[in-house]
Amino acid sequence: MNKNSEQINKSIEDQTEFISEHTLNYEKHRYKRKGYGLIFSISIYLSWFFILPKLIKEFYPKKIENEGKTLFVISYLIHEVTFIFFNFVMWIIYKLELNFFERYKVHDKEWPWKNPNESVKWRKLLKETLIIISINHLIILPLIGLYHYISDISPVNMNYADFPENPFEIILQTLFFMLVEDFSFYWIHRIMHFEMFYGTVHKMHHKYTNTISISSEFSHPIDFILGSLIPSNIGVLILGKRVHLVTYMMWLVMRIAETIDGHSGYEFSWSPFRLVPFSGGSEFHNFHHLNFKGNYGSFFTFWDRICNTVNKKYFIFLAKKFEFSKKEYYVENKKITEKLE
Repeated sequence: MNKNSEQINKSIEDQTEFISEHTLNYEKHRYKRKGYGLIFSISIYLSWFFILPKLIKEFYPKKIENEGKTLFVISYLIHEVTFIFFNFVMWIIYKLELNFFERYKVHDKEWPWKNPNESVKWRKLLKETLIIISINHLIILPLIGLYHYISDISPVNMNYADFPENPFEIILQTLFFMLVEDFSFYWIHRIMHFEMFYGTVHKMHHKYTNTISISSEFSHPIDFILGSLIPSNIGVLILGKRVHLVTYMMWLVMRIAETIDGHSGYEFSWSPFRLVPFSGGSEFHNFHHLNFKGNYGSFFTFWDRICNTVNKKYFIFLAKKFEFSKKEYYVENKKITEKLE
């Protein structure tokens, strides 16, 4: 390492604490990085909440019999179709290796299937991944929803007359789901990193140090229940019948697509999931997999910031990656006069 690099690293480390305390500046920088992708992500959000419900209403049945069984079938199909579809899209992106997509890679590490020295290890991990995901999807998911099928009771409203006409109702409920999911996921995830749970349960998910989309639901069945299914549904159960089936369907798609996006290894500028302030993203979560400690959040980063569990090396990683010599942060903060050049 040359003297100039050492000076840069020392300067970055000296300012790490300062950067971590200025979250708003980080958010400003994050939105700047989106560029024109910000317009596209806003368009996705507007279409999702303002146009999609109107389209769904055109096909929504006037009356639904056997509500519990209907919920069981619909929620299961949504989970499977969403997971398969978005992973298929990501598989195409991985295979194409177009510069248009590759510029959004979180880091410059090779994908596991591209390294000839890792080919045997990768095939073994892929086989295990497909087996565990099959267990989670074909056994765990149906068992969790079995109560609704047998009792024929639905915790959400399915009446056509109560179809959510106001998109802001869907937005507010979705935001509530996100906040509840993020809070519960943060604490469950953090507990899963306790030594007594990590080795026996959560370590399986961390076999992917360089995450890819399919790793999003590669986890021990207990971890899949506690860390995925429960946090995703607590908010819905709290609101109960105030939540319409359509809102729940849209939330399921969002939640599954978001975790795939968060494990994809790409920080796409157009990702609608990163439009919300203080959101985490693939960059944030991928660093968790690389370092195992800190960055426990799901949708957001503020619980990590409040509880001081953002991995300190994460700020150094960002500084090096995005060349803060450009001074996006430093120009705006008069306290810092050093130039990283």
